[in-house]
Order: sequence, then C-alpha cells, then structure tokens
Amino acid sequence: MEISAFWQKAGQEIEKYNLLKHPFYQAWTAGELTKEDLQFYAEQYYHQVSQFPTYLTALHSRLPEGAMRRDVLANAYEEECDGLAHSDLWLRFIEGMGGAGSNPDKETPIPEMSELVKTFRALAQESSVAAAFGALFAYESQVPQIAAEKRNGLKKHYGADDRTCSYFTLHRTTDVHHSNVWSKIISALIEQDDRLAAEALQGISRAAQALWTALDGIERERPNRKAGNCAGTTTN
Repeated sequence: MEISAFWQKAGQEIEKYNLLKHPFYQAWTAGELTKEDLQFYAEQYYHQVSQFPTYLTALHSRLPEGAMRRDVLANAYEEECDGLAHSDLWLRFIEGMGGAGSNPDKETPIPEMSELVKTFRALAQESSVAAAFGALFAYESQVPQIAAEKRNGLKKHYGADDRTCSYFTLHRTTDVHHSNVWSKIISALIEQDDRLAAEALQGISRAAQALWTALDGIERERPNRKAGNCAGTTTN
C-alpha cells in the first residue's frame, strides 16, 4: 500500500470515532455538564491516564535496540519523569472538579473503561508492533485538539483555574510531537514491508473504537444523566 493511501485510510478510520463529536465531549464544550459529571469522568479516565506509561514500557520491552525503541522510552520518560508526572497533573483536574484526588485508583472502573485499558494493554503487549504504534497514533493524534477544547470549556463554563487545567494545557502541544513521532515510525515500517499497513490500520481501528466506547459508558453513567437532568448546567 502506498504511504499516502495508508494515511488516507487511517484518517478515515479515526474520523469514524472522532472524539470531539462524541455527545459527552460536545456537552462539555457547550457547558451542559455539571462538576459532578466532570468529577465522575475525571476519576474514571484516570485509569487510562495512569496506565498509559505502562503501555509504552510494555512496547519498549519488545523492541530491538535502536531509534524506535528510544523514541518509545522518551515518551514514557516524559509521561512520568520529566517534571510532574502526567497522572499527577490529572489529579489536579480531579481536585478542581471537587474530587479528593488522593487515590482515584480505588474508584471502580465502569466496564467500558476496563475494556479500554485492556485493549491498549493487549495492543502494546501482544499485538504486532505496527498495530501497537497504530493504537498510540490513534490516541495521541486526537489529544492536542481535544485538550484545547477541554481547557477552553473548563475555563469558560466551569470556573476552572490554571492548576485544574494544567494537564490539558500541557497536552495541547506535547502530543503534537508524540503523534508525529508515531506517524514517522508507522510510515517507516510500511516502507519496509507494505503488509504491515493492514496491521497498523487494525491497531488504529481498535484503539479509536475503544476510546469512543469508553465515553459511551461515561455518558451513560454520569451523575447528571442518571438523575434525569440531561440539560442541566454548569458552574455549580
């Protein structure tokens, strides 16, 4: 498969599950959530944020010595060791939405969130390397725009301060670099063996769908919706 054709298909696959078009994120942008909804989301999504570095280290352990392995390690280092760990920045978001933020791992994940973590872990540990990089790209290529929208919504509608928004402020830029690294690696793999294009697309599809489905679960279970007040706002 030509590289240009691959990336066209990859873009189409991600667009099927464009997270900014999900009802939960659209409600966030419109200011239709409550802080209780956002606290629930923050505590649930912490399971993905806190486990993301382990996906990277699992993939790193499978790669031969070289630039590709070092790129994965550099990402993992940034996640956990370059300044404040990104999971700690997420704790600030939990606290800003009224959560304790001390040990959100104790919060039982909804089934869709458990499946999201399971999917990414399986892709990193067991699937082909091309599929694993496809999953990383499907995730981190969407993050910069999502982070910018989330930050804007938090400040505009929910009274969030800079500390609460620090995770999203950082990820407006860092994941631009990360997704560019993954795209270069994927392109190089396909140039070496065009059969790997199908595997990379499989990883992109599985990851994108799992991310969307996790939001389905959060939208279903968020406190404001379960209370039957789906049009309520905002800055409580």
